[in-house]
Amino acid sequence: MFEHGGEPLKTSVNKACSDMQLGLVIPLLNEHELVTEVVASIHSTLEAAEISHIIVLVNNGSTDQTGAKIDDLAQSDSVHAIHLRENAGYGGGILAGFAWLEQDGLPDVVGWCWGDGQVSPQVLPSLFTACLNGSHIAKVTRKDRRDGLSRQLVTTGYAAATRALGIRTADVNGCPKLMTQEAFNVLQPESQDWFLDAELIIGAEEHDWSIHSENVTMQPRRAGRSKVSWKTVVEFGWNLTRWRVQSSRRSKKQ
Repeated sequence: MFEHGGEPLKTSVNKACSDMQLGLVIPLLNEHELVTEVVASIHSTLEAAEISHIIVLVNNGSTDQTGAKIDDLAQSDSVHAIHLRENAGYGGGILAGFAWLEQDGLPDVVGWCWGDGQVSPQVLPSLFTACLNGSHIAKVTRKDRRDGLSRQLVTTGYAAATRALGIRTADVNGCPKLMTQEAFNVLQPESQDWFLDAELIIGAEEHDWSIHSENVTMQPRRAGRSKVSWKTVVEFGWNLTRWRVQSSRRSKKQ
């Protein structure tokens, strides 16, 4: 567990925890085999921890039965379904969920996680509490990887690229990833692709904000197919390099 320093934003942390709400966005691409179980597990975990929440399920251009599944799940008051006709990219799907949350004002703590069930939702209460206690961002670090060699190699490529470009935080893409409402409003992430996670962490590091981390195990995928590939690594590397160049130009102007 680690934190980066920095003065905390002024938040509503002094409110009773029971008055605080979590808004959690889950982008889904062809996850009909897993989504019902994943959402039930998240919901039961948050209910047991007495965390008020809204789960936004984003059907991100799925071609299977994901859309029908999330419509069934959205019968619950704590679940909302969004359908994108075409895939908007990893980041685009998440941002579509945030756009819906913003219609009535963002919850006190917001964030996203994956719909593959590979990281236990039992970590969510700890991440939520970290945000209430002053951390700007709270995320997981996947210390124990059981998700297969190819996925681990992709993650190793990510890690090497982020270290080479000076990013201090380990496992930049680790999810779930939560943040205070105020942190989201300041950073205003906009990446439509897999760079969204890195954009958030880079922004937090540039502000010297507190980033809380919880170590977790990344379990094997039980069904469906991973959306991460070497194409994703190339895309991620390009975005990192572009960010580095733009950052250097901004520094020179200052």
